[in-house]
Amino acid sequence: MRMIAMLRISMVALVLGALTLTTAHAAEEPPPISITAKNLKEGLSPSDVKQVQAHAEYWVSELTTAKRAGGIYTAREGLMADYNKYGDSSIRFKVEFARSVAAIVPATMGKLTKADRLKPQKEVNFALAISKMTQLTAISALDTMVTHSNPGVRFLAWRGFRAIRNDAIRAGGPGIKTLSAALAKQAGAEPNPLVADAIVDVLYIKKSEWASNAFKKTFDSNFKTLVVMQKTSCSRLAVGDADWTRPCITAIPMLKDASDFYKPDSKAATLILQQLLDIAYAGAKAYAAAGGEGIGAFQCTPLLLQVEPAIGSLSGNSGTEIREPLLSKKMSADEKKSAIRRGVLDWVDRLEDLGVKTPVFKPIKAPKPTTQPATTKTTS
Repeated sequence: MRMIAMLRISMVALVLGALTLTTAHAAEEPPPISITAKNLKEGLSPSDVKQVQAHAEYWVSELTTAKRAGGIYTAREGLMADYNKYGDSSIRFKVEFARSVAAIVPATMGKLTKADRLKPQKEVNFALAISKMTQLTAISALDTMVTHSNPGVRFLAWRGFRAIRNDAIRAGGPGIKTLSAALAKQAGAEPNPLVADAIVDVLYIKKSEWASNAFKKTFDSNFKTLVVMQKTSCSRLAVGDADWTRPCITAIPMLKDASDFYKPDSKAATLILQQLLDIAYAGAKAYAAAGGEGIGAFQCTPLLLQVEPAIGSLSGNSGTEIREPLLSKKMSADEKKSAIRRGVLDWVDRLEDLGVKTPVFKPIKAPKPTTQPATTKTTS
């Protein structure tokens, strides 16, 4: 819970700050953006682009040099107000604005120093602004942010990727290549469970979105990434870190859908069942590590309740060896954790004929996040 609590601090307290406080302007604000209706519709002129760049640079500078939390808030809101100046009536304008901001924010964030006591707040607010610019031209900034040392920045970067994921898939080319490379590199290395949960949300392409070959191809790629990620998530859950129930729970619907996606591939079916059994096995170990009570057991309960019927439906079984002791009102905490453990082992035996093996989890030392992009590819 400590890691999630730290992320929440980054995402809430650091974003809001003391809204009533202000800071002096670092530079004179440029004149309001003024672009003709024709250019908004047909394409921005070089002078229009200069206006956009001037405003992006101004607000980024204001946020960077802010001396108080209120100044950070004012700069972020000013940046977003300019981005939304013409609403959805001119996507061309938003595309150019996002491009201008994405071109300068990562380098600007990299220059923030520990001597600046507002550094974490500034990082998160930059990331929050970028995550709301749902244009493919923001991808280069998002790609850099997913490896940032601040978990709040990484969380918001993946939220930003989720917002543009479908557009990237439809467009093809550098955008989806950048996103796929970032997922492949970072999914299994993410050390924060709440950020990992956001990554699974990016990976999960639902059945209703399988309308085109591009989405199907991406689902296949994302499923392979999820399998790698699950090794990390389950290993961390198995040692008793119940916060890792979050990405595991989010992964269950994707694994169930994968069964339909790959049917009648028997090897894929076995792999999917293995992933679900890994989740159940790790969840039972975390439940036992919590002594069958307290916050740890509370976090593991919904995971165990969801994963057992998923295993049952995909394997053609209807066992409730986990559910029954978990919901029992007669068993003590010690009796429950032992019974749940036995229930999982019963599932291990039952799935053996299908090629599913007893889960084995290895200790994982999470790599230290860097501030380098996952890939050097960008969109134009």
